[in-house]
Amino acid sequence: MARTDVLYEKKDQIGIITLNRPEKMNAMTHEMLALFLEITEQIRKDDDVRAVILTGKGKCFCAGTDLSGDVPEAVETELNYLKSKDTTIYSYNAWFFASIPKPVICALNGPAVGAGSEYPLHCDIRIAGKSAKWGEVFVRRGLIPDTGAGTYLLPHIVGFSKAAELCMSGEVIDAEEMLRIGLVHEVVPDDELMPAAMKLASKFLKAAPLAVKMTKQLLYMGLQRTIDHHSEATRYCFQLATKTEDMMEGINSFLEKRDPVWKNR
Repeated sequence: MARTDVLYEKKDQIGIITLNRPEKMNAMTHEMLALFLEITEQIRKDDDVRAVILTGKGKCFCAGTDLSGDVPEAVETELNYLKSKDTTIYSYNAWFFASIPKPVICALNGPAVGAGSEYPLHCDIRIAGKSAKWGEVFVRRGLIPDTGAGTYLLPHIVGFSKAAELCMSGEVIDAEEMLRIGLVHEVVPDDELMPAAMKLASKFLKAAPLAVKMTKQLLYMGLQRTIDHHSEATRYCFQLATKTEDMMEGINSFLEKRDPVWKNR
């Protein structure tokens, strides 16, 4: 496995994950999926990482799954890989970044199609460079959105009708259309994409880590719960939050007019 196909670095408490196969338009392999799992697990355990950015190297975010060579054999290899993974780890609907208990931003640096269109949906917030394009092109290959994000998360992001149009047509849209329908948070010049992503990620460093973790869990769990169940979960998490040292620090720092020093406990 080429461990350099996915890069990971930390900068100012921000973890940066970079797809690094620019010569192949960052097309995904099952080895890269294994690196995703490894990196996301590392991020979960690292309290020093407070926010995460996902992006691609070069002029393309991700051209989808690498099916070069014998296509049926490549698809079978991919399916066998997924079946082999521990279901308690992988089967979080393969939503790697939604399962990270920290804010995750996708910085779309170019075309994102096929599997490459699914990964941005796993992230909490998306911003795009002006050259970015995005498309759930699966139906044009006789397939369906492979991680389920297009058919589940996308309707919550852009609305059911627009998600249905995009998923069932396989249309590829540009950055301005992504912004218009609410798929991305912001569109910036390509050379300003990472500075904009870092600026956005820095906003989350002011928040209490445990409170952010519980808030993200409630956001995603709220997609599948009834109002009553969600209210119950919210009350439970709120009570937990009131018992943390960070809650007291948040109140004291406000009263003392200073920046809080979070202890993540």
